Amino acid sequence: MESTYTGRKEIRRNGQDHSAEVTIRAWPSQTPTAVTLSAEVLKILRSVFQEDFEYQRHNVFAAVEIQIRSANVAGDFPLAGAMSFQVEVVNIGVSGNAGREVSGFLLTVASMDAMGKYLVAWEECQDDERDGGANAREV
Repeated sequence: MESTYTGRKEIRRNGQDHSAEVTIRAWPSQTPTAVTLSAEVLKILRSVFQEDFEYQRHNVFAAVEIQIRSANVAGDFPLAGAMSFQVEVVNIGVSGNAGREVSGFLLTVASMDAMGKYLVAWEECQDDERDGGANAREV
């Protein structure tokens, strides 16, 4: 498995392109699921969003946490759905403050995308180990 996973989201509004990118590092844990944002991520969020810092910080944090909690909603990820994870958001990129709603949407979707990529890779890795490597794929 890769050591980090990056999610991206782009949108065009009022003739301008806006984007967000979120990179996470995650690992399984025996303790309850926890999500942290690195000092660098907090610095970027404060710099870009200033008075909206807490709102945008929450969007990133909550999106990762919700993606973990909903991992097995459709029954496709039973192992990930039964597991706890520690997640650190290690980097973000955002095209600028496109306003509370647009920026929040971009950060939320990019965060969910990053966590989703990790969960898919982790579940596939567990399936491969359970199958004795017979269906091993590089993730």
